[in-house]
Amino acid sequence: MEAGDRSPNSRQPPFLLHFKISTLYHDWPTEIYQGATGNLLSPFMPLRIIELAGDPMQRGRRHGELLALEIRRMRRALLSYLLKVTGLVGLAPVLGLLLFFSRRFWTFIPSSFREEIRGLAAGAHLEPTFLLLINVLDDLANNFPRCSALAVGPDLTETGAWLTGRNLDYPLFTDVLVELQTLFVIRPHQGLPLASLAWPGYIGVCTGLNRAGVSLTQLSAMSRECSLRGMPAALRFRQALEKADNVQEVAVRILQAPATIGNNVLLCGPQGALVLEISARHAAVRHPVNGLLTVTNHYQSVAMAAVKGRFPRRPPLSVLPSYYFSEAYSQARNTRLQQLARPPLTPATLKKILADPQIANPGSVVCTFCAPADLTLWVAQAPVPPVNRGHFEKISLARQHSFF
Repeated sequence: MEAGDRSPNSRQPPFLLHFKISTLYHDWPTEIYQGATGNLLSPFMPLRIIELAGDPMQRGRRHGELLALEIRRMRRALLSYLLKVTGLVGLAPVLGLLLFFSRRFWTFIPSSFREEIRGLAAGAHLEPTFLLLINVLDDLANNFPRCSALAVGPDLTETGAWLTGRNLDYPLFTDVLVELQTLFVIRPHQGLPLASLAWPGYIGVCTGLNRAGVSLTQLSAMSRECSLRGMPAALRFRQALEKADNVQEVAVRILQAPATIGNNVLLCGPQGALVLEISARHAAVRHPVNGLLTVTNHYQSVAMAAVKGRFPRRPPLSVLPSYYFSEAYSQARNTRLQQLARPPLTPATLKKILADPQIANPGSVVCTFCAPADLTLWVAQAPVPPVNRGHFEKISLARQHSFF
């Protein structure tokens, strides 16, 4: 592939619900790592893990019924933020604009995902338009997250197998995103089962792994090319993971669908890794150099230089200072990843790399690393960001679910 043009009945208290879901799906062995600082920040609380199976309506309704209270918490967080930055007079028109523009994506969303959103809304007793907004908010905001990721090949790892890891850094809603982090284990009625580390109400994939061992990490990329006439990014990535069983085919499927915004997408599997650098109309592919791929929030391919965009200003009330919204910070994190990725690399050393103070930051709401060939994830658990300072829970998907 070369660079080129693209074709265009839960009402239980939250703690009880959390405990019920966690214990229901935590009858497999887990392994807990101490944080990189050596400090235990809080008693261990199992990661919320939910299995969703059946047709799209069934999956969506189950999701909504189990997490109705949490989805409403997400809704309150968004409305509260908009109220603070716009005032009471400005809230209705700004929210109305967001809902209006989110509906522009509807015809580009596959029918199965539209049905899942309808089921989700029915299960949570919320309007479908809000659930749609949750799933396209990053497309509308042109990807506010600041993220870092890497993939390391057999010559660099202790076991001789590919490993990959990522931080997802968000400038807003950090308390809610940390508390409500959820691993969805999805068995679609057609396609490959997959796991998606996300949040209540979110059906797309920004961090995921399918049964074939292909992992996907979505990062923002500042691009001058954006469009409302495309499939929302995280839904496009989920569709590719459901339909393809190797890194190259996942990449092809992502590039075939009409895009919306700039993204860097790190794909890693048992046999290799690559990065897709994407805008609304162009794309390029980066391959490992000496067994290493590092990714942050700027394009690194010469072919994408012409469509690089300006980094956004710091949003109001962000937990991050202005420097964190600059290409200089993105380049600095990328350089630091390259400096620290020295063999022999293991899950424990990836954890230390991602917790490095020049890489992690107060917006690091997700930290996870993955051994794709083993279908194994490690997920950070902490009460406050950066979550890298907390425990890491090891999850063996092949042992957890028979269909994996």
